Amino acid sequence: MMVETVSTHTDISTAQLVASLSRALDLTEGEPMGHAIRTCWIGMTIGQTLGLSQAMRGELYYALLLKDAGCSANSQQVSSWFGTDDRTAKHALKAVNWSNLLMATRYAIGQSKPGAPWWQRLSQIASVGRRGPKAARELVEMRCTRGADVVRQLGWVAIAPEAVLNLDEHWDGSGHPRGLQGEEIPLLGRILGLSQTVEVYWNRFGPGGALQVARERRGTWFDPNLVDIFLAAADKPVYWQDLSTVSGPEAIASLDPAPSTISLTSLDQLLHIARVFGEIVDTKSSWTAMHSVRTARYAASLADIMGLDTRAQQETLLAGFFHDLGKLGVSNLILDKPGPLDGEERRQIETHPELTYHILEPIEPIREIAQVAASHHERLDGTGYYRGIRDADVPLGAQIVAVADVFDALAHARPYRRQLNLDEVLNIMRPDAKTKLSPRALEALEWGIFHREDQFAISAPLT
Repeated sequence: MMVETVSTHTDISTAQLVASLSRALDLTEGEPMGHAIRTCWIGMTIGQTLGLSQAMRGELYYALLLKDAGCSANSQQVSSWFGTDDRTAKHALKAVNWSNLLMATRYAIGQSKPGAPWWQRLSQIASVGRRGPKAARELVEMRCTRGADVVRQLGWVAIAPEAVLNLDEHWDGSGHPRGLQGEEIPLLGRILGLSQTVEVYWNRFGPGGALQVARERRGTWFDPNLVDIFLAAADKPVYWQDLSTVSGPEAIASLDPAPSTISLTSLDQLLHIARVFGEIVDTKSSWTAMHSVRTARYAASLADIMGLDTRAQQETLLAGFFHDLGKLGVSNLILDKPGPLDGEERRQIETHPELTYHILEPIEPIREIAQVAASHHERLDGTGYYRGIRDADVPLGAQIVAVADVFDALAHARPYRRQLNLDEVLNIMRPDAKTKLSPRALEALEWGIFHREDQFAISAPLT
């Protein structure tokens, strides 16, 4: 039996790959999939009107798609500080003029433990109040600094990271994280800030809402010249008709000013991008720091021990990096909960493999890898999720990633239990051989633990 392989395509469109992955970032910000893609369309129309060079438009294109690359960095803080779902808090913030103290205060009160008894809400509001205005700057700095680092780490852009760093700066100096003013803010950062707000207001309130917010914040949040360019373009009904057709990755790929591809002859470049996005997932909660990276490495080692060829090992590594992408769409209230999940919380956490598949599915050359990544919670006896498949219907690669995933989860602390030692981990996993987990992969795990200690070492517990 061979591990599932990528298709016979020899390359992947870089634009379509990044556009597909950008939809994972949308989920973390509480936005519907396609938010960054539509933001990209809006921003590229502005860049075209400005007459930016091809090189600048290329930088702008990827800055727009990756503007939220640091979004997971502050999710745990948002959830903890406000006592609410980080995604709903971020979603609500997008429609708030947070540089206005009164509006920011109303937002903070409204988002502090909504639905809880009044005394709990008062305590949460007081906690937020003690953090003061510096809390907003701290959250933005986490997000934007991390986002710039991620875009820089991807490696094929030069000034896009600076644009991502500054997308929340305001023309009048009231933004974050550095309080830059006017043309101190890099031009691409100014385009990002306007474009994302226009998309949010259009999606929630229609064209009228988008036009109104641009006019109201002209000269305060946004560069007046950029607003005028946007208003001139948006004055035509066809503008909004065209925007409404932009949703999937293929719809935005054609706007890449300098189309490029990622070779599948060697998986090195794709593995690098996958690892970066795995680290974005892992950043969402301190409890899962480096989980995707470790799981991917364990899975590749298991594939090696099981005698799979080098290509199959790389594909298993790739699926491991991608396997938890869907967790970017799960609330930190659930991911960080210190006790058992209730029925609704369990239902929500069980959506993440399906989300992983939907994020990756548009990338046709790796669709089978997407299925492997999304099947890591399937079990041989059919008791897994999200499809409830069983036996040979569970892809071999998914069986391997499942063992690696369970091993890493048990071997590291979670909010509801301490870190377990190797004997405890194996005593929990062994009874599931043949019924739930692949006996072949479990046998490889036990052999690897005792013969390749360096590859299966358990890191120190969190302190």
